[in-house]
Amino acid sequence: MKKKILIISAFLIALCAAAFAWYSFYYKEIQIQASSVSGNFTNFRDTIPQTDTSKQNILLIGDSMAYSLMFRTKNYCDYNNHELHVVSWVSATSKTYAICDTLEYFVNLYKPTYIIFVIGANEMFAYNAKDRIKYFDKIIPQTHGIPTVWIGPPNWKEDTGINEVMMKKFGPKQFFLSKKLHYTRIEGDIAHPNRASSSMWMDSVSSWIMKKSCFPIRLETPKAANPAKVDFVRLVVTDINKV
Repeated sequence: MKKKILIISAFLIALCAAAFAWYSFYYKEIQIQASSVSGNFTNFRDTIPQTDTSKQNILLIGDSMAYSLMFRTKNYCDYNNHELHVVSWVSATSKTYAICDTLEYFVNLYKPTYIIFVIGANEMFAYNAKDRIKYFDKIIPQTHGIPTVWIGPPNWKEDTGINEVMMKKFGPKQFFLSKKLHYTRIEGDIAHPNRASSSMWMDSVSSWIMKKSCFPIRLETPKAANPAKVDFVRLVVTDINKV
């Protein structure tokens, strides 16, 4: 009887040892695979995706700087066979877009395949710039996964952190740091670039989108002059205290 018990015990011990060995090996393989996947994910921003050469339905949306960019953007869209829709919301901030469904409304209306979101000019001196990341967290779902690039403000003075916040949130392949450029402003307006500087700005943005962004599309440089008119939606904030 004792011999039988010893045999059964030895068998169970051997079975447990084999099971442990198998689990350890299997778990190690899972760790290796997870590490590999994690590594690939971490390196995503370092990859250079292939340029999408298909026709795009582009939504240029944001604050009043979207108006500044839209004329040269229209040149690019006409030259590269893209469609363009523009929404310029005067005095808008990340907060105003976050607390309403304006972006989602125009996404549903125009059904874009690509979004260029220009924002930050009215938040350059915000005292709580570092807290504004929460507003971008509320804006992003309204894009519904559509490839989106974010364009920072054309600084006329050093900001209090909005560019740093956006760079931290989106990274250099999804956020264009506009403050690094040099602008000539509209006469009597310290903020908005004039037509020539706006064209230079969009030339830089387009080159970055096509060559350095994580969502490259065909944006070959057009030779045509700025169009006289571009259809766009202009929204006006009536209560500046809400932004």
